[in-house]
Amino acid sequence: MINNLLFWQPAHPSESLLMFFFSHWFLWILFFGLSLFFLIKKRFKSFSSFWLLLVFSEILHTLLKTFSPWDRPFINEGTIPPQWIGSYSQGSFPSGHAFRSVIVMFFLWRENRKLFWIGLPAVLLVSVGRVVFKLHYPIDILGGFAIGVVTVFLFSKLTGKKLLD
Repeated sequence: MINNLLFWQPAHPSESLLMFFFSHWFLWILFFGLSLFFLIKKRFKSFSSFWLLLVFSEILHTLLKTFSPWDRPFINEGTIPPQWIGSYSQGSFPSGHAFRSVIVMFFLWRENRKLFWIGLPAVLLVSVGRVVFKLHYPIDILGGFAIGVVTVFLFSKLTGKKLLD
């Protein structure tokens, strides 16, 4: 039962362009929007911490994907996602989008709680979209969230930045 839930997949990959926007591009908009916010407010330490953490997350994510215990769902099923999605590595675990979503939400929480609550449902759509396009299993999303939380926690301990005010 739990295994079925953690490795659940829809019968067919989604072809919704709106869901594709959330599952692929929305996180990039948040990266650059938050960066612009930091630069306009002259919060250069926050800007550099944000991007340092994103770069670190990309390195760690790439390393973990190299040893991913399973392939992406569409590879395992022998299906091909819509062409406009692009190409992806074979490794499925962990979800880099879920990992980086935690980082974005951490900085949103620290900077603007209203934007955090507005962004939270959209960030959850990012992860749902990764599953409905057969790019990840739910366990990949949960793993990405968990690794993101641990990374943010360690970052906050190393830099002395409080997780919650």
